[in-house]
Amino acid sequence: MTTITVTAADTAQAMDKIVERLGEDALILETVKRNGRIEMIATDSSDDTTEPQPVMSQPDSAQRGQLDLEVGGGSGFTDLFDQQMINKVRDRGAGSASTLDHLVERAMDASNNLDMLTELRSIRQMLDGMMITRPEGLDVTLGHAAPVRLHQAGFSSRAIQQLHHHMVGLDDDEAVAAFINALAKRVVHRDAESVFDSRVVFVVGSSGTGKTTLATKIAAYFKEHGISERMMLTAATGPGISANEDIKSYARLLNMRTMQLGIGEVPTAIMETSNRLIIDVNASPEDTDAAIRQVIQRLGSSKVTVVQAIPGGSSATMIGHQCRLHHRLKPMIALTKLDECEAMPAELSALALEGTGVGLLTGTKSIVGGIAIATRPILAQYLQENAAK
Repeated sequence: MTTITVTAADTAQAMDKIVERLGEDALILETVKRNGRIEMIATDSSDDTTEPQPVMSQPDSAQRGQLDLEVGGGSGFTDLFDQQMINKVRDRGAGSASTLDHLVERAMDASNNLDMLTELRSIRQMLDGMMITRPEGLDVTLGHAAPVRLHQAGFSSRAIQQLHHHMVGLDDDEAVAAFINALAKRVVHRDAESVFDSRVVFVVGSSGTGKTTLATKIAAYFKEHGISERMMLTAATGPGISANEDIKSYARLLNMRTMQLGIGEVPTAIMETSNRLIIDVNASPEDTDAAIRQVIQRLGSSKVTVVQAIPGGSSATMIGHQCRLHHRLKPMIALTKLDECEAMPAELSALALEGTGVGLLTGTKSIVGGIAIATRPILAQYLQENAAK
């Protein structure tokens, strides 16, 4: 009979040592906790043994984390931290923030050691502040490199990557200017003034985007510039949606005729009148797209313009969602409510990548004279002055 005594940071490590030396048939005679470590006595035979002491069962993963903290002190937690990082990276990729969140929760459950939690938060802050740049962004003075400056200004990494070829071979300031000009060109609609040549202008957008006010401002622009005298301000609503009474008030303000239609009636109504129509659409995206496609088939694309209202203060995520609602119609985008909040680099990046061109700019106040045409030089100057400092 061979009897051995092993010590380890926890029971699992101690049992591994015993199996390594005595094999899987070894018997545990005694398990004690001594001086912060686990001590086990084991034998390879049951001969001459008295009744064995109860053996500590191998803990599951949650219990093991608790035991490591209680038994191993700082080194036990370090082992747990290292192992959790390795497992998370292997299973989920570089999810540093979620990994640390998980560890903080584990640590709070297992210990009230404030120093430990403070150190974890410090590590998370360092990881959150890290930025991985493409090789072309590396420079002797990394902080002044154009891609880094643009990223810090708020432009999306995807936009920087897609427009990087405009910056190749230029010094940092010239590269930033080239990127901004390229982004502005991509954001702005290629023929914004085409809206004023259309016989029918559909104004679409989600509720609360300011599309009714926008439709009225477009009609006011037509009237102010003498583009059309025979014009009607129209509201088209989908099934189960109440008629828009605001459009009547705006029409009276402009001394203009008005009409209320169901979205399904629009294609027929347009063929029965020779008036220029500005139509505020309040219907589901599916009903809206179906009706507008019918009108385009009957009149031709040159006589129909679709304008989509998107508030200037929308988040990049919301802008992407809104652009996808009517993407097949390739609408001209109107940024609304710009007197309440400005469009910033992250949002303009989303418009460049997801949008079909910003043509109109407007606020929430004046109806007459309250609309402007978006141009590349104006947008580029705005970005240069406010976003890339």
